[in-house]
Amino acid sequence: MNKFFYLNMAWANMKKNGRLYLPFCLASIGTIAMFYILTSIFRSEGMSGIIGGETLRVIIGLGRYIVGIFACIFLFYTNNFLMKQRKKELGLYNVLGMGKRHIGIILFFETLILYMVTIVLGLITGLVVSKFMFLILLNMMSCTVPIAFAVEGQAISATVILFGAIFLAMLLSNMHQIRLAKPVELLQSANVGEKEPRTKWVLVTVGVVTTALGYGIALTIQSPIAAIMMFFLAVILVIIGTYALFTAGSIAVLKSMRKNKNYYYKTKHFIGTSGMIYRMKKNAVGLANICILSTMVLVTLSTTVCLYSGQNDAIENSYPREVQITVNNAKTDTSNILLDILQRSQPEGINQAKNITVFEYFTYTTDNTKNDFSGINNKKNNGEAITLFFMELDDFNNAEKSHWKLNDNELLIYSDSKYNEDNVSLMGQPFHIKANLEKFSFSEVSFMGEYDGIYIVVPNQGVFESLRKEINDKDQQKGILHCYGGFDYQQSPEEGTAFLEEVKAKISEQEMNTYLVTKDAMKKDAMAVFGGLLFIGSFLGGLFIMATALIIYYKQISEGYEDRERFQIMQKVGLSPKEVKKSIRSQIVTVFFLPLIVAVIHVAGAFNMITKMLAVFRLTDINLFLLCTLVTILIFGIIYGIVYWLTAKAYYKIVK
Repeated sequence: MNKFFYLNMAWANMKKNGRLYLPFCLASIGTIAMFYILTSIFRSEGMSGIIGGETLRVIIGLGRYIVGIFACIFLFYTNNFLMKQRKKELGLYNVLGMGKRHIGIILFFETLILYMVTIVLGLITGLVVSKFMFLILLNMMSCTVPIAFAVEGQAISATVILFGAIFLAMLLSNMHQIRLAKPVELLQSANVGEKEPRTKWVLVTVGVVTTALGYGIALTIQSPIAAIMMFFLAVILVIIGTYALFTAGSIAVLKSMRKNKNYYYKTKHFIGTSGMIYRMKKNAVGLANICILSTMVLVTLSTTVCLYSGQNDAIENSYPREVQITVNNAKTDTSNILLDILQRSQPEGINQAKNITVFEYFTYTTDNTKNDFSGINNKKNNGEAITLFFMELDDFNNAEKSHWKLNDNELLIYSDSKYNEDNVSLMGQPFHIKANLEKFSFSEVSFMGEYDGIYIVVPNQGVFESLRKEINDKDQQKGILHCYGGFDYQQSPEEGTAFLEEVKAKISEQEMNTYLVTKDAMKKDAMAVFGGLLFIGSFLGGLFIMATALIIYYKQISEGYEDRERFQIMQKVGLSPKEVKKSIRSQIVTVFFLPLIVAVIHVAGAFNMITKMLAVFRLTDINLFLLCTLVTILIFGIIYGIVYWLTAKAYYKIVK
């Protein structure tokens, strides 16, 4: 026997099944290139030399792991489609006298050829494209520092090892399937019919309940912190509900359509509906996968685009002054000292700063009982807590350029979430809420941590000190006094550099626990973080779109081969080619646009929760997120439609 017999046979098989292997090769090449690009940027030494580089490295590292994990799942999933179409061919080899060991050798060479072709072309694509992608990333970050681009050997080795392990695992899986299968089973695998599935009402109920619970959480959540904590629970519930409803709910819907005689007894509906009822068990999982991938694309891209587009608003919300100074564990005279420093640091007769704002505040964590805040009661605490932020009316009016007046028993309230109480008790002292403020420019000067926040303006210094003293005397969770100082430059940040250095020098002379930050520095950090998130979001969005397209393609090809004989019989008994085409269109439109419709519904259901999560990044422009979401849905819908059009043509060619 020719020593190249198995290799030649493997190559001939792959050429003969080019319609199946070419999309798999292209998807593998794209996935390998994506993984290499992310890994090379992650390993790049130049990342340490740019502002926000280390933060970006963490984000890209996370994206690299996501791509790696997804590649394992995605390639295994598509490999199953390939094996399903090849089983009849491999069974024929077995019947003609070729042993399973020899079939395994052919599969080995096929996998080896696939791996060598895809890894080489994938790495070449990654090497060529990575420099361009690196420049795009630097542009997203507004990085002006030239960074040398180099081929990363560690990135190449990591890519070769990861995808080598994936292809080896696929080979072992394929061999295991062949070893267990009997020749007759392999030959008849394409002709095995599906019994009509029963309507599983228990699974339908599970789907409805879990989906309703997930939507309920997403639609009713009010707190940004709670939204983050509950997000993954809601996602898991909706994923479970999606699989359950596609698996059992779709069968229930199809059977109800069959009962509708006016709909069912039409040629284009009769064939498609009856065929889908018998094969929905295996279709459902694929359609649910398409739906979930589509949802991931829409959420990932719309969120990251919104974050990147709205970062300036987020910075403005977080930093109302160009320079902000926070003094922790402040003393009662700290505000006077800080104001004196800001004034004395300016050269005589020259104003370097404007909009100087200095005020004291203290924070206090207490049980969230809506209108009675008296501390943490460990025996009665239900796990919910809230952080209160106190400041004096004169400081509030000076900071906000307002003219509020309060009696001794009145307060002003601003809250992260909706607060509708008219009266409140603070450490046993009753107060009337004069107004719920719509805006508080300095709400971000104190990070509330894991709890929601309520900002309380008290009428005078006496009430301020009285509450703070009572908190310190009566409660273990003592209110900590802080001091905030902020100002804008009279000219520009560049011209105010010397003034800022003078302020830093004078602050360092004081024994104060001080944190100073500039808006300009935060903008650069935000550009790195949000630019990195958009970069990763675009990568993952592209990967998910590619996976969605390939799953749809293989499903259409698989269905086409299964339906070919059925439609040939229909034509022999009098069905015209035009009627066949109408039936195909009815089936594909009904089934393959369903995941897109459900994905859009999922995004709409998650809209409230995502806007709350964006608020954690200080992005509160809901209209901007709505616009980003609608544009993302439109673009993805066009891509989805193109994939449908191409795969429908391939399907029709097969069944024709």
